[in-house]
Amino acid sequence: MTATNDIHIAILLTCHNRQEKTTKCLYSLKTALVNHNKQSKEKIIIEIFLTDDGCTDGTVEAARNIFPNASTLHILHGNGNLYWAGGMRFCWKEAIKRNKEWNYYLLLNDDVELMNSVFSELLDAEQYEFSKYGIHGLVSGITCDTIDCSKTTYGGSKWVNKLLFTMTLLNPTGEPQPCDITNANILLVPTSIVSKIGIFHDKYQHSIADYDYSNTARINQLPVFVTANYCGRCAHDHNDYDTEADKIKAMSLSERKKYFNNPLHSNKDYMHFIRRIAPIRLPIVWTGRTLNVYFPNLYYTLKRIMKM
Repeated sequence: MTATNDIHIAILLTCHNRQEKTTKCLYSLKTALVNHNKQSKEKIIIEIFLTDDGCTDGTVEAARNIFPNASTLHILHGNGNLYWAGGMRFCWKEAIKRNKEWNYYLLLNDDVELMNSVFSELLDAEQYEFSKYGIHGLVSGITCDTIDCSKTTYGGSKWVNKLLFTMTLLNPTGEPQPCDITNANILLVPTSIVSKIGIFHDKYQHSIADYDYSNTARINQLPVFVTANYCGRCAHDHNDYDTEADKIKAMSLSERKKYFNNPLHSNKDYMHFIRRIAPIRLPIVWTGRTLNVYFPNLYYTLKRIMKM
């Protein structure tokens, strides 16, 4: 029998052939859990729902070696075409089906190495939200670079200009901060929020589902915060603007079409997000994205002029 003050958390991850990264993430989760339960009176009980989206590199076997208890680790088999947003919805739905009395869902990217303080940082920030607003809210754990621990990579951002889709990434300040948009590299979601706004929108295949989710929470007047301090390490794995521009301009037209039709780089997720948060921008964004496929040199020239 578990104590009444135990905190029950469903851990949600999706993976596809990143055994080394996924393994490091799960090891760090296990270590952080043991560390928290040694130091805190409130014990955390977890169950992990891991979407195996067509792994062929031994990721599943490695995961089972870390969490051998079948009641702790639930492997859910995808078809290899779920991608990130689809894979996260898949395991999230399964966690809900279990009809457990979860206190929270914790969304993790499988390339995050969690710090031992992750659970206390997330729960402290969530309690801070509740004490301030009287309602439970989202909490995004801020991550730093794997090499430079003073460099923030993911967490939450504030809008600079929503119409122009510009935002600034928040650095940790030693106390929780409100934000507008979150990444879901480490995202704590109270059950009450899922009851109110559901899970990731089903139109997203790979990216931006986390942006949409936090924006939806804000629209529904739910607090959205980042943690006071870093909660994990995660390399920023996206090209910078100039590198991406040079790569796209160097492609042939057929290569660009193939590139932008790949769910990893598809315009569809981005366009759906714009349609939901700033529909007035849709014609401009559609024109720009089309130019980037057919006339990338013109596209980047125009973007440079607009910034001047």
